[in-house]
Amino acid sequence: MSTLLAAFNEGVSLSMSGHHQAAIQVFDRVLAQDPSHVLALSAKGSSLSSLGRPREALKCFERAIDLDPETAEHYRNAALCQLELDEPEAARTLLDEAQKLNPEKAWLEATAVEISNLGEALLTESGKHRTRGIGLTGKARYRHALHVLQMALELHPGLTEAARALADVWAHLGDTEKRDQYTQLAGRLMRATAV
Repeated sequence: MSTLLAAFNEGVSLSMSGHHQAAIQVFDRVLAQDPSHVLALSAKGSSLSSLGRPREALKCFERAIDLDPETAEHYRNAALCQLELDEPEAARTLLDEAQKLNPEKAWLEATAVEISNLGEALLTESGKHRTRGIGLTGKARYRHALHVLQMALELHPGLTEAARALADVWAHLGDTEKRDQYTQLAGRLMRATAV
C-alpha cells in the first residue's frame, strides 16, 4: 500500500471515530503531497462539516467539484454547507446538479433525510452548544431552519420528520395557521406510512 493511501486511510479512520481535527491534519498531509486528491478533499470537507465549520468545508467540496464534476456527492455535500450557511438558492442549484448526476429515488430520499437532520439540529442547538449553522438566534434561527426543512420536504414530500419540525418552526414564528397545516401533514404522512 502506498504511503499516500495509508495516510488517507488513517484520516478516514480518525474521522469515523470522531477525531475530526486529527483527521483534518492527516488529510492536509495527503493534500500537501497531492493537491488533486479528490477523496482527501471530500473527506476533509466532511470532517470540517462535522466540526461545524461549513465555510471551510464548502471550499473543499467546491474544489472536489472542480476536479471531479461527475460525482453527485460533492454537489450534495456543498449544498449541505450552503444550507448551513443559510444560502438556500445556492444549495438548490447544487442539489439540482446532484440530482442530474444521481436521479435514484433512494439517494434523493437519503439526501432529504440528511437535510432534515440539519434542520432539526438548527432548531435544537443554541448558544455555546451550537455546532451547526451560522449562530443565528431568535426568529432568525427559526427562519434559517425553515429554509432547510422546506428543502428537505421538497426533495422528499413523504418525510414526516420534516413536516413535524416545520410545524414547530411555524409555532415559534407565530403563524398558527401554517403550524396547523404542517401538523396535519405530519399526521397524514404518519398514517400513510403505518398502513
